[in-house]
Amino acid sequence: MKPPANANQNLDANLQPDAPRTDEWAWHSPLAAPFRLTSLPWLAQDGLYRRLPLHPSHPIRSEVDRLANFTTGVQVRFRTDSPKLAVRIVLADRATMYQMPATAQCGVDCYIGSAGEQQYVNTTRFELAQAEYESALFESFSTELREITLNLPLYQGVKELWIGTSPTSSVSEFQGFSSDKKVLIYGTSITHGACASRPGMTYPNQLSRMFPLEFISLGFSGNAQGEPELAHIISQIQDPALLVLDYEGNTPSTEHLAQSLPTFIRIYRDVHPDVPILVISKIPYAKEAFDEELRQRQEERKALQRGIVERLNREGDAHIHFCDGSGLLGADYQECTADGIHPSDLGYKHMAEGLQPIFKKLLQYE
Repeated sequence: MKPPANANQNLDANLQPDAPRTDEWAWHSPLAAPFRLTSLPWLAQDGLYRRLPLHPSHPIRSEVDRLANFTTGVQVRFRTDSPKLAVRIVLADRATMYQMPATAQCGVDCYIGSAGEQQYVNTTRFELAQAEYESALFESFSTELREITLNLPLYQGVKELWIGTSPTSSVSEFQGFSSDKKVLIYGTSITHGACASRPGMTYPNQLSRMFPLEFISLGFSGNAQGEPELAHIISQIQDPALLVLDYEGNTPSTEHLAQSLPTFIRIYRDVHPDVPILVISKIPYAKEAFDEELRQRQEERKALQRGIVERLNREGDAHIHFCDGSGLLGADYQECTADGIHPSDLGYKHMAEGLQPIFKKLLQYE
């Protein structure tokens, strides 16, 4: 049966897309002061919503180049006393993924408060066929100064973005970071954010709400293979506080992992000899409870990574650490994914909470 022309017309009003703004708004570009954009290390150089340099010093695969345009982990931070807030966004494409909610692929969500105290407010609403939309995040709050964090789309590029406030309200610089240090997280689609329900639920974004530091998400879905070229490029990011390597799930073979991991670490160490590095082995897949070959492969690769870290410790690198990812989802790990592989929001919550004490120790926030 053919659906009605407007399939949303009979839904609860709270489930319908937003209508364009008709009242008075002031529109601001977050590319200009006083807004702060995070997880875009080459923004000043290229002026783009892009997570890798437009002209990298080392060649990268076309797949990685394409994924670098997706804004996972990118946040807009600012303060305002506006009683209302909206976004106007032009995306590279519309929502197209069957396994990801449109709110995660193409949406923007909003948090209010400083690190450790941020509270979720709302997520943009829009038609699935739209690659350009306007949506209000709140409209009738009290007039008081608030710290705002907007999380940008996970699996889509952003061509233009505008932040709407009341015309009579102020906008000022976000003050919440304790330093210019940055946490860098390199990894797979799980780092990238599949299959969160909205941007703020990925584990890098959840962890960013726990620490007063900038987090840079370098998740490249299906394409984090630990290439030496990426190690060289990532080592160019200034003021790192911690580097996380969580790419086992994309490595094409155990032999490839055995070669790529120490090479990646060596390249990074040549530039940053004392920055803590955390190697995380893969979270379990649901099939591993029934597929012995899969389970054995996970155990083999986990032991390999642990062994590489322990060898480097013995050779004098006291700043490299290992985390057994097989326990991050907890005993009910099979109920913590959306498809047997990628975490649901519950899975990401378990991951963030499991990693928080490790990050606190390595970042010296104990």
